Amino acid sequence: MPETLRPLPKERSRENRSFRNDDAELRPLSEWFRGFAIRNGIAETRALDFELCLNELVTNVIHYAYADKGRHEIRVALEREGDALRATVEDDGGPFNPLEKESPAVPLSLEDAGVGGWGIPIVRALADDLSYERRDGRNRFTIVSRKRPG
Repeated sequence: MPETLRPLPKERSRENRSFRNDDAELRPLSEWFRGFAIRNGIAETRALDFELCLNELVTNVIHYAYADKGRHEIRVALEREGDALRATVEDDGGPFNPLEKESPAVPLSLEDAGVGGWGIPIVRALADDLSYERRDGRNRFTIVSRKRPG
């Protein structure tokens, strides 16, 4: 299906939403992001890549950030400024900088490939900029995608 370009709204757009640390929240996260992408004229291919990154990051928080089984809030901020698309995922889990995690070794065959460990390498491959900070007992991870020429 060909990409359709939509007229860009105002120069800057920002939305915030919170999600529970529950896999059931991934579908609402995707639906919210897709709406944001449509409202902001983000090309379909770019939006799909960014949605994959966002889902990987939030899935990692849900599955690995918390030592307890209690309910926690994951805050997500989406922003489009000019050609830049940005998402910040914030959680109150244990300190974890995904940028310090080494990528798994590339397997020699499909049979040698293990399950898991590829989310962060996928995010690194698809995003243009990544940053992490720990502030006020919270992890803040930001990804940025810039429109590519052509």
